[in-house]
Order: sequence, then C-alpha cells, then structure tokens
Amino acid sequence: MSIFTRYAMDALMKTTHPEVNRKQCWNLHPHRTPCTACKDICPYGDEIFTRPNLVKDWDPCTDCGLCVSACRSGCIAPSPEQVQRDISPADSDGDTIWIGCEKSTRKNTVVRTCVSAYSWEALAYLALNKKIVLDLTPCGECENDVCAEHLRAVLTRLVEFFGQPLFEARFTLAYELDDAPFHVKEYSRREMMEQVTSGSKKGTKQLLRMLPGLRSEDESSQDFRLLLHQYTKQLKAVSETPLRYGYHLPNFTQKCFACGRCEKSCRSGAIKFEDLPDGQTRAVITPWKCSECGVCVAACSNGGLDGLKLRQLTSLGPVSVYKCTKTLCKECGKPIAPNCADGICSVCRIKLRTKKRQEEAVARAKERQAEREAKKAAEAAAKELAEEIKNASPSQPPIGGSSPEGGAPGVPVTSTVNE
Repeated sequence: MSIFTRYAMDALMKTTHPEVNRKQCWNLHPHRTPCTACKDICPYGDEIFTRPNLVKDWDPCTDCGLCVSACRSGCIAPSPEQVQRDISPADSDGDTIWIGCEKSTRKNTVVRTCVSAYSWEALAYLALNKKIVLDLTPCGECENDVCAEHLRAVLTRLVEFFGQPLFEARFTLAYELDDAPFHVKEYSRREMMEQVTSGSKKGTKQLLRMLPGLRSEDESSQDFRLLLHQYTKQLKAVSETPLRYGYHLPNFTQKCFACGRCEKSCRSGAIKFEDLPDGQTRAVITPWKCSECGVCVAACSNGGLDGLKLRQLTSLGPVSVYKCTKTLCKECGKPIAPNCADGICSVCRIKLRTKKRQEEAVARAKERQAEREAKKAAEAAAKELAEEIKNASPSQPPIGGSSPEGGAPGVPVTSTVNE
C-alpha cells in the first residue's frame, strides 16, 4: 500500500469529533453559577463528559454538533468535517434549504439530530446564501426541554442579528406539514451530468483537504464565525448599501481606564487596546472572534464594563468602541484610575506600604539593639568600677586598726609631760 493510499484511508476511517479548549471554558473564569450546557444537551453527556470542560471518552460521540452550538464561551470548536457538512448546503442548487430533525416526517434537504444542532452563526451563514425553511413540526411533541430552550435562544439571536424584516425574508418557520412544502427540481439530462461532475469535483477537493499536509492552517482552524465574517465582508464589497448585523459587544463606560484586565481574560483575543499618536488609547473589538460569553465583564472589577450591548455593524471585522486617556502609575508605569490621589496603582501602594512597615520595623530593631548595647555597657562599667574598688582596698588602713606608733588599738596616742 502506497503512502498516499494509507493517508487517504486513515483520513476516511478516522472518527471525527469536536475539540475542547479548556482554557477558554466559562467555568475557569469568575462566575457565580457553573455552566453545564454542553453536558446537559449532549445525548451521551454522562458517557463523554466527566465534567463540562473535561472529556472522558469521545467514542460515543456522533459529531451531531449540539455541544458546539450550546457552548456559551466557544471553547468547543467544531471538527473540520462538521464545518464542511453544515455549510455545504450553501453551495447546493436552488434558492431554498429545508432543515429538519430526524423525527420529522417531512422531506427535507438537511436532516440533523436536532434543528438546534446548527449554531446561530452557521444558520446565519446559510441564510445569507439561501432562504431557510426550519421544520419545527416535531418540536411541539419533543420532550427534550433543553433543546427546545436552546432553539428559542438561537432564533432570538438570529432575529437580533438580521433584524425582524430581514429575518422574516430569509427564514420560514414551518410549524405544520403544509407550511413551505419541499419542492423537487427536475433536471434535464445535461443538467444531471453537470451536477454529477460538479459533485465529483467537490468530493475530490474535500478529500484532498482532509489529507495530512495538504490542508492549510487557516482552513483547519476555520469556524462558523470566521466564515460568517468572510461572507459578510464579500457582501459589503459588492453591495451599494451594506446590510447591518446585530452583534453583542462589551459596553465600555467612563470608568474604564484601559487597565487591560478584560484583554487578558479574553481567551479568544477579541479585545485589544491600542495606543494612538495623540496620547489616547482605544479599545478595538473583533466581533467574529467574540463569542458573547461575558467573561470580560465578569473579570472587570472597576465598573469599566457594563454588560453586553447590541450594536449594528456593517461587517464583523475590528471596530473601535471606546477611547480614553491613560493615567500611568508613577512607580511601575501601569494604567491607573484618573481620580487616584497618590498617583500610584494598588500594587505599588501595597509595596510602598510594606516597604514603609519594613523600614519602621528595622528602625525599631536598631533602637532596641542600641538600648541593649547601652545597658550592657553600663553593666560592664559598673562591674569594672566594683573591681577597681575591690583591688584598691588593701593599701588603705582599716577603720579602727593599730597606729604606726604602736599604740593600743582604738586608743588615741597622746603625749604626757612630767611635772
């Protein structure tokens, strides 16, 4: 077997599944309630996930895409095969795509485990290419409340993204069997041969992309948000009046002084602070990288971010949302609040306070040492004086001793005159 054939067989027989980036998981950031969305919505949640951000075994995974669609922080990335499978209907013939679940009795062009397995970004990408008919006939009898709640969230997000008029023009919600029936297009013999040839070329191209070493890093790392950004960029270039898309972005307030804490907490790199030539600093957000998770809002402790705000954008490329003038710390040069009295950051304030306490402790220790040394010197001087007195006492006459003339002790010597 040749090397090419072996790589082709490995690529075709390899079991695909999403990838989990644990560093980007919501549960590893400041929060009040843990997120278990991926484990709750997965049909094999207990068999695959030991906990939401840790996978026990991928073998039961069917690559349905429910966990990818439900992940709030975007830490579960879809497999390249899932990305290609979900966006391939955009290249099909016809102007309408019928999407339904496995429980539906209708004839749909796309059948998934659940309609909510499509993320809102994937549905938005398809809606910009074709009209979408969502078959919701089995949803009324479905007992999976988690999927139903997530589907409502997806549809609400699509309305916010497109706006009500454009959403109604691009989406049709079929609640009954007679709503938006599936139309089969009849092809001529020549059109049929063209379809077969085109399908063969697409299949060969996809197979070559799957082979190791033949897929570029950009293609392997593509997700639905990046594809949506690329297509909206193309539409903006060719249209005279570009469409506007609703996207939730962090809402900066006047309390923000560009400390950079939100930039560090964003694992997807959607927030960047840039210094301008005029001395100001601006916050630049890349919407297609932002998963609207809210980790940056939770990480801000200064009140500089006030939740997420729905903004109308003409493209999902980088956009400047806030400008401010930095006030730097006198000690370390990091940004501080403009109304800071002493002009230093909290870290340097603690360091200076600690240094002052250490200096005071050293001064007190030196004073105590000087007192101990003075006390020792006084004791040594007293001891030396006592020794000097003791050594000098034998050379002096004792009190009440004999006189040098030999008189009786204790009796004074007097001279007598004989008369």
